Amino acid sequence: MEINITLRETIKPSLPTSSECKTQKLCLFDVFQLNTYFPLILFYSKTTNLKEFSDVSTQLKKSLSEALTIFYPLAGRRCDYFSIDCNDEGAIFMEASVNTTMEVFLKPPKLESLNQLLPCEPNKCHPHQEVLPQLLVQVNKFQCGGISIGLCNLHILLDAYSCSAFLKTWFSICKGSKGEISWPDFSSAASSFPPRNTIGVRAGMLNINKDSNIEENCTTRRFLFDDKAIDELKSMSTCDETKPTRYQVVSSFISKHMIVAIKEDKKTRPMVALHVVDMRKRMGESFSRGVVGNLLWPALVVLEGVNKKTEIIDLVEILREGLGKLSKDLFLKVQNDPGFLWSDECAELMLEGIAENKPISLVFTSWANMGFNEVDFGCGKPLWVAQRGGTKQSIPNTVILMETREGIEAWITMPEKHISILEHDLDFLQFALPNPTILI
Repeated sequence: MEINITLRETIKPSLPTSSECKTQKLCLFDVFQLNTYFPLILFYSKTTNLKEFSDVSTQLKKSLSEALTIFYPLAGRRCDYFSIDCNDEGAIFMEASVNTTMEVFLKPPKLESLNQLLPCEPNKCHPHQEVLPQLLVQVNKFQCGGISIGLCNLHILLDAYSCSAFLKTWFSICKGSKGEISWPDFSSAASSFPPRNTIGVRAGMLNINKDSNIEENCTTRRFLFDDKAIDELKSMSTCDETKPTRYQVVSSFISKHMIVAIKEDKKTRPMVALHVVDMRKRMGESFSRGVVGNLLWPALVVLEGVNKKTEIIDLVEILREGLGKLSKDLFLKVQNDPGFLWSDECAELMLEGIAENKPISLVFTSWANMGFNEVDFGCGKPLWVAQRGGTKQSIPNTVILMETREGIEAWITMPEKHISILEHDLDFLQFALPNPTILI
């Protein structure tokens, strides 16, 4: 597959940002984020003929400019460790032509070529002092008339929830449905959770996931857990006391088989699963509407003695216990107690004691119910939502789960030698379908 970049320009907000909004303060959790882009690719089938593509592109650019007036920090640049200068410098917008049809590309998806549909290298860790655009977009035109929209979103301000809110706003403007705009709240995150000086915080609390800052040569693979497989996993994990969710059974099943693959090479180091939790849902109604920022907290669980014979129900119970500790009361302590990060309670949540044993972390993120598969810029809902692919330097042992019409897709990134073991694990493949074709 060949991709030819035909346009690169900067899209600025349609109106200048007001003087009182020129500085966007980051929240406590924003400043902990790596300076990296998380990717998203939306595929739309046969939306235009080739002559109409320029009209679609023009409308996307015009509506993006209007959306950046509402989501004005995305047109700015980080000016220091704690804030973004909302200077209207703009977002990067690119167009590209693809020398194949979408049907060929998705039968099955050419994962090794996905990154070419993105405007920059995803998930690369940049130095914190490097000043980067908050948003880059690449609109790809396939020979059949279908298009894909690839986005790279800087993680300093946006998490998946915030990205979804921005997309809903942009696409609502694009299709002329301004009543569907998702109005952002840029103040609540920083006012509720202001940045704090972490000097003196016990070292083990901030180092539990230090291996996540070390990039390795990794490969991303896509697996589908269809509804039948998920129901079977739930039946294996359900008892009178335990009625697990879809996320809990799929992530527990994946963690077991990732550990089995890793242990063939690294037998002695402890294993920790880090589940990224969206705080909005646990903070309650007042915090769930439109609050932009990385309102994320890790649920950390130790997975000891996991092997091929480990029962999924046992891993589900460990996960449920870990997730159960993340309550509204906990986040109110984080909000109201400036010394909480130094407390024994926080140290226990962060598994302070295990850090010296150099644990291997498995990082799980759920993009379920974010609405990515619903965003419509005027040509219908996307037929597929993708992440990234190929082999590159990346943070190892990460999993992103996304809801689909068929079930749950797992995008698993591991060092090549470990992902090779996983994708040949017959017990794993009994439930996980490798990279199935996308039907157009």
